[in-house]
Amino acid sequence: MKKIAFVILIILTSCGYYSFKGSLPPDVHTIAVTLFNDRTSYPGIREILTNSVVDVFIFDNTLRVVDESRADLVISGTINSIRQSAANVEQGEVVSEYKITVSVKVKCENIKTSKALFDKSFSNYGTMEASGTADAYKEAILVALEQITDDILNSTLAAW
Repeated sequence: MKKIAFVILIILTSCGYYSFKGSLPPDVHTIAVTLFNDRTSYPGIREILTNSVVDVFIFDNTLRVVDESRADLVISGTINSIRQSAANVEQGEVVSEYKITVSVKVKCENIKTSKALFDKSFSNYGTMEASGTADAYKEAILVALEQITDDILNSTLAAW
């Protein structure tokens, strides 16, 4: 009976505290996301990505999203390109599906130390049928941006 109580005690105390902050410095609690720059001229993409990054940090709730003047970390970046390429080519060299790839350069800076937590490029894609409409093209871009947003969150919390 003592062994069972001991095991339960160990399990309960080992699960008592867990942080999702990854390897972030212990004094980092807030983050700001500046409006992304856009080299693509795709309508509204900079607002879509900026809002998506803000939303993912709010939903994650590890870091509090604040104004840039009060932030411990600041994320900034540039949407560099949107490329369309063949994803699936059928017999007779007929393209049946396109891959829409979005590339973004992102920097996350620790304001307290003036050092970059990371400064790297992210790229991901969505697909659309070759006969797709403008809405299908936009949906493929949104899929790519959603995946990039998740990558930005993970890179920030992992601090690598």
